[in-house]
Amino acid sequence: MKVVSFKLPDNLYSDLEELVQVYARGDKSEFLRMLIARELARLKCPVLFLAGSGRMAIEAAASTGIRPLNWLLSAGTYYRNGRFRESTDFDLAKSLGGLLFMDSGAQQFYKDFKGFDYPYIEKDYLEFALKAGVDYIATLDLPLDILHPRGLPISEGIRKTVEHGVELVALAEDLGVVDKVVPVLQGFNDPSQWLESLDLYKSHGVTLGKFRYWGVGSICMMRSPVLVHKVLSAVREALPDARVHVFGISMNSLKRVFHIINSYDTSVWIYHVKMDGRVYVWDPADKAFMRLKVVYWHAYGSTKLMRANLTQILTMHEDLCRGLTQAPPETPPKRTTKSGNTAGKGHG
Repeated sequence: MKVVSFKLPDNLYSDLEELVQVYARGDKSEFLRMLIARELARLKCPVLFLAGSGRMAIEAAASTGIRPLNWLLSAGTYYRNGRFRESTDFDLAKSLGGLLFMDSGAQQFYKDFKGFDYPYIEKDYLEFALKAGVDYIATLDLPLDILHPRGLPISEGIRKTVEHGVELVALAEDLGVVDKVVPVLQGFNDPSQWLESLDLYKSHGVTLGKFRYWGVGSICMMRSPVLVHKVLSAVREALPDARVHVFGISMNSLKRVFHIINSYDTSVWIYHVKMDGRVYVWDPADKAFMRLKVVYWHAYGSTKLMRANLTQILTMHEDLCRGLTQAPPETPPKRTTKSGNTAGKGHG
């Protein structure tokens, strides 16, 4: 007889232990009720993609032993000296056993990309994503939360985002891989802007009938969770039957829209480790993270702190998933935050 062992997050182990105890007592009706509740939560639960650039981040995720883990790769981090570079990161990310999502690389507009457009064209980007063997490929969108404050008009950013998307779709259709493409909507500070982006896509034949998975950009730097809720509610209403992915959403905003999105990504588990050695601890009562500064954090090393944060992100995700069996509030409570943008260091 062969014995296979693997690690489980503490909260998942506790849930399984509770199910076993109920079954052992012979209370079959309660056992079935708990199974149904767990299954409903799983079906409603958004998909979590972990995001992180660099080998260290992927190795930290791999070293947890937790499988499967979904991963988001940022194309911009692999573009150097005028061309894309293949990397062993791809095979390591595949070893996590989950889905792979290729992001266009909008994060690089923070410091690496100059001007108001990408340094690469759709053809090169698509070929690179296909070589990486990913499951989903985001279109090249212009992150208005970064570029509009620098001078790019909102309407122009939306127009160019859609032009990039339409071109990528055409190339993907020629190669027979259009099912991998995720058109990305853009806006800046009003829900109507993301809907304008959607309408422009439709006018070019990129419609809900052809695409069942859409991305929403320029959410990560949004300081108001109330505005995040308004934007994503409007997108959800416009795309009632589609899957909606939110790039780089802050943790303050996530819990308010968890019930209306289908997937999201976060690199927060890396960000504060690199900044000042902070770790996250999820408080299930307040449904919020506590950020704790680790004394002598350099002595522990970044990898260990990343692992600790990653497991807490998974704990948060499972906790919020369990809450989906309850009716969500109609409107989110108003709350001001000073650091709501820090969790979204991922995508525009």
